[in-house]
Amino acid sequence: MGKMKPSKENQIEFVASEIVKELERWEYLRKYGGCDPFWPDGVNMNLIRNHIISYKRQLEELCETDVLPDEYYLSIPPEVDDQYLAKNGQYFAVRKKRVEEYGDKITTTMPKFTKRSQQELFSGGLCE
Repeated sequence: MGKMKPSKENQIEFVASEIVKELERWEYLRKYGGCDPFWPDGVNMNLIRNHIISYKRQLEELCETDVLPDEYYLSIPPEVDDQYLAKNGQYFAVRKKRVEEYGDKITTTMPKFTKRSQQELFSGGLCE
């Protein structure tokens, strides 16, 4: 006997929660970096960004004519320089050395990002 497919509502809820988790993960890497010994944080942050975009597309498909959940309207983080490495990270020195050993030059300029919903961007004084 096969597994039951989750309801449409459960799928929507799951995908929406994944958007929030990925945004939190992206923000953590932006501030504190990761521990991946072979890749700078920027590469992983851009991968997470792609996950968020993919989850939003899944919500569009799942919701078709239904109202999209609030999580859909959260801002997508910007693309980051692949060579970004968070200097606040616990493993910064070791990771910097390893990345530079491969001939890559890292950047520690923290990308700017404000976690706001798209709806907030259109309110707050511009149209009032």
